[in-house]
Amino acid sequence: MNTLVVFYSRTGRTRKVAETIAAGLGADMEELREATDRIGLRGYLRSLFDALGRDPSRYDLVVVGTPVWVASVSAPVRAFLASNARRLPRVAFFVTEGGRGERSVFRQMAEIAASYPIATLALVQRDLDHGTTATGAIDSFVASLRKGTVTPSRSNDAVAS
Repeated sequence: MNTLVVFYSRTGRTRKVAETIAAGLGADMEELREATDRIGLRGYLRSLFDALGRDPSRYDLVVVGTPVWVASVSAPVRAFLASNARRLPRVAFFVTEGGRGERSVFRQMAEIAASYPIATLALVQRDLDHGTTATGAIDSFVASLRKGTVTPSRSNDAVAS
């Protein structure tokens, strides 16, 4: 399966998860960068321009990752999804977060992308900092994508929900 992992990371946590997922899937990676001010209409248009990178329509699956910002999708990921909505094949989403908020963010991502994800993964900061729980959740997410099974999950849940 030809896969692209697209992500934005401000602190590096989301990047580490994206790298692990891409390695597990043998996927290409594209990091969305926040190099300039994104305030106002000019900033939004700049985000749209910056979001144009690899053509997602050339892939079978695009895995999109974002940190949760006050129960919202990060601006760079929002811009990527909006500018590529018509070109996205199947999608899967993952988020990194300090607490809760993933349901709202997954809903936002699906609405912006105009596509329901085949799988989702939410990783909580404390689990990412400690490693083992997050590693198991990431491995399960990657395995489900490789097999084509859907298992929305959260790193601090004992069983995928």
